[in-house]
Amino acid sequence: MLTKNIDFEPYLARYDLALPCRVEQGESGMNNTTRIVHAGDSRYVLRIYNNHKDADIVRLEHSVLLELQSRPLPFCIPIPVPGKDGSTVTVMEGGTVAALYRYIEGERPVSAHSPHVYALGRAAAQLTRALGAIEPGREPLYSPYFELESTYAGMSPAGFLGLTDRYAELEARKDSFVMLQAERELVHALSGELALLPRQWIHGDVVFNNTVCEGDEIVGVLDFEFVAVDARAMELAVILADIIRPGDPDCTEKVERLMDGYMHSFTLSEKEKHALPVLVKLRLLDIALHFAIRLRDGLDQPSIMAGIVDHASFGCKWVNENKEVFER
Repeated sequence: MLTKNIDFEPYLARYDLALPCRVEQGESGMNNTTRIVHAGDSRYVLRIYNNHKDADIVRLEHSVLLELQSRPLPFCIPIPVPGKDGSTVTVMEGGTVAALYRYIEGERPVSAHSPHVYALGRAAAQLTRALGAIEPGREPLYSPYFELESTYAGMSPAGFLGLTDRYAELEARKDSFVMLQAERELVHALSGELALLPRQWIHGDVVFNNTVCEGDEIVGVLDFEFVAVDARAMELAVILADIIRPGDPDCTEKVERLMDGYMHSFTLSEKEKHALPVLVKLRLLDIALHFAIRLRDGLDQPSIMAGIVDHASFGCKWVNENKEVFER
């Protein structure tokens, strides 16, 4: 990962920034390196994309953001900054892709604060409505979640289950791996039905870490890197999967609060609501397979995969035992 010993000067030199210019540590996820850039009296966010060198992915992200800027949204979205060459996508020597965005003020919301849970559901619904009306003029580059087996063809059932034999930290979780593989097969059997649900552009990763708030309100939705055309209800399922966590006694209350916030601003069809439990498990399985590949390829430590498996297995069990919560 590009998280250490990075010389940011060549990146910043691609932009016409006011002086003095200072780079500050920002919150970086698994998929990119993020730094806050102070340039004169302005602030920006520099993102260096770690998990691909495909400039077209970022061009699509920016096309969607441009389309959304003309839509009435009650929160901010990232605004890409053009470089000296007029492009909002920077491709460095070696192919590394980066982009600069205007800074959005705010703090990270937290799932422990009930108004934040409700506000996140409402923001996701408002984004669903706006994304359903755009035409960015580019084809999606990521596959829908329901094409799980095609997306992760490189992680066979034997390869997934075999991780427990390769890493001592995962051996104790063999039962969880077996359960997740069984869920994978069940979800795959339903993929044809999921493909018939209403589709549109979705953000695909609206979670607490990709939003900012002021007080009880969501004031910014960030990181549109994974925009795709998918089942519309998947937007809600992604957040639901994120808040169903092991050791949290308030899962049911949070799920209900989140769904109340979403349904207040957007109404899903009965078929979509009925499919939510499967879609939530689909998201959990997608994450598990994604990190299984990262572990196999030496990008993560086994401890990270252990946490992912704990979350995914707990989430799938919780969904199976609480399906009625989704029928709201």
